[in-house]
Amino acid sequence: MKLRELDAKFLKRVDSHNFSYVDNMNDADGVWFLCPKCFTYNNGKIGTHGVICWRPHIPQDTSPTPGRWNFGGNNLDDLTFVGPNAVSIQLTGGCNAHFFVRNGSIEGLT
Repeated sequence: MKLRELDAKFLKRVDSHNFSYVDNMNDADGVWFLCPKCFTYNNGKIGTHGVICWRPHIPQDTSPTPGRWNFGGNNLDDLTFVGPNAVSIQLTGGCNAHFFVRNGSIEGLT
């Protein structure tokens, strides 16, 4: 499943409670997309929650926490979460989705 199918958008942090959308990954502090597990379960957007993944420089007073990810690639089509920090995404509570973002796609979804 591609990030673009999940309406992915790059984020720029304004403060600990607000962000704006940006087009360029180089300007982005994070990325927002629909949860791939719930998107599949719900057969689309309706009833599907969003996921925010921040880069490591974003302080822990900005939710969600504690995860932070380094971005590799150039845009949404090849975005890959790379080390040395966390590379997988594990949602706790709710749907408990666990997956990887590699080459602009969701992989290993459980």
